[in-house]
Amino acid sequence: MALDGLIVTCPLSADAALHWWRAEDGHIVARGQDFSPPSAAPGTDRGLTVALIPAADTVIRILDMGEMSAAQAEAAARYRAADLSIGGDLFVGVRALGNGGGGMQVLCATISRARLADHLAELALRGLDPDVLVPVGLLLPATDAPVSAVFGDLGAERLGDVVLPPDDALGALLLGETPALALDQDARDAAMLAALADPPLNLRQGDFARRTPMFALGPGQGRTLAWLLGALLLVSLAIPLIEIGKNYLGADLAERRALASAQRLVPGATDVAQAEQQLDGKLAARGAGNAIATVPLAGLLSAMQPVAGVTIRQADYRPGGVIGAMIAAPRVEDLNAVLIALQNNGYTVTAANRSDATGQAVADITVLAP
Repeated sequence: MALDGLIVTCPLSADAALHWWRAEDGHIVARGQDFSPPSAAPGTDRGLTVALIPAADTVIRILDMGEMSAAQAEAAARYRAADLSIGGDLFVGVRALGNGGGGMQVLCATISRARLADHLAELALRGLDPDVLVPVGLLLPATDAPVSAVFGDLGAERLGDVVLPPDDALGALLLGETPALALDQDARDAAMLAALADPPLNLRQGDFARRTPMFALGPGQGRTLAWLLGALLLVSLAIPLIEIGKNYLGADLAERRALASAQRLVPGATDVAQAEQQLDGKLAARGAGNAIATVPLAGLLSAMQPVAGVTIRQADYRPGGVIGAMIAAPRVEDLNAVLIALQNNGYTVTAANRSDATGQAVADITVLAP
């Protein structure tokens, strides 16, 4: 049930002002007559927009559709109301009222499609896309005595199920000689608030149903979506931070375990870097370790660099800090240049020259650091 919203009259012409009423918390809080209604206060929910259709544009009927369900009765009532009407290209709005004395009662409002489209187009020019279109005559109560009311510049008269535009001759013919009771402002306001809360019939159905954008958000859904996006962002940031923390703790634990193992051999080491340095020193003293292997290998690579065409086919580390390698070149002179460079740099070198199946010169050498 809508307690907040805007109620407007459909303008009678393109240059006519429309009457409007703004409702908040079930009360009419503002009213006026403008070309277009003022906007709602910033930060407030606009609520529903209800537009009142002139009584002269619609024909109101209540049809007894017999023993049918509500959906079946509404579908059948559309065709029956159109058959009872004069003219073509008509639109019939329907609403099932429930079982009456004889069967399912359906409220029908017949209007020209062109006229209904004109009303929506004129309201769109005023910046309005109403949620509800109500024939103004349906705001009047269905009583045993005729009643009348004017909402802005839209008037109507009603007696029971008969709804008419203001017309003395037609009213006298169909409503009788008894003068219609005019509703006062309080009664009119109450009728509009009731239509806002529960429209008696909404012509925005079928071909004229209000189009909802595919990604439109309902009230409060925008805030919920913002919270969800914020939570997703926090989770996406938290996951890598947790992984970084786990890796940091794991690396720290592995470093402490490595230091504890190294301290069995080098008790004076206080960190991993110091332990590695002391272990390399002990290995070097025994003629082993990475330092022993890397020095002669680095010397070999340095000697090969200036000589084009010399390649290492294989290399291995041997006890005593000796590097064994097989080097190859197109000419024996290229191999000799490498060996001479090694000897000039102070390395102890042995070499055995030979040729392979491809005709290249090959030397099996050993290199010992100075």
